Amino acid sequence: MGEKLVRLEDVNAELLELVHKSVEMGLASIEGNEDLIPVLNIKSTMIVLQTDSLDEARDAVQNVLDSSAVEHGVLLYNCYATLEGGLQARALLAEAYERNKDLCLRFAQYYRPSRRASFLNRSQPLERIGELTFVPLCDNAENDFCA
Repeated sequence: MGEKLVRLEDVNAELLELVHKSVEMGLASIEGNEDLIPVLNIKSTMIVLQTDSLDEARDAVQNVLDSSAVEHGVLLYNCYATLEGGLQARALLAEAYERNKDLCLRFAQYYRPSRRASFLNRSQPLERIGELTFVPLCDNAENDFCA
């Protein structure tokens, strides 16, 4: 997948809407501090990608887009991130793809996982940290992710 300089204003509005809907569904499906199995969201359905690596999941996304009439897809997964000031958080990542375009846009929604009530602590729902943000790809970061 080649990297191109893209302005968000130039990105297909339908694709950006799919990103926002995908993030909402992804956050709603996370319980506690669990890892999210990579999921591909296309307009009509969500497909769980049972792959051994994130690279295999990305290849699967390309295969779906190349072999169908689907125009857009969003790959969802989560990871740990260190934000400014050393704050540890989880990040739900959404990679947006368009058929017949050598393009991948990555967005992150940082969050604090939900927590069950315990003897000394109240329960806590999943809490978003900031807004959904565009994230550049990095060559030297683990999983190609820059916080």
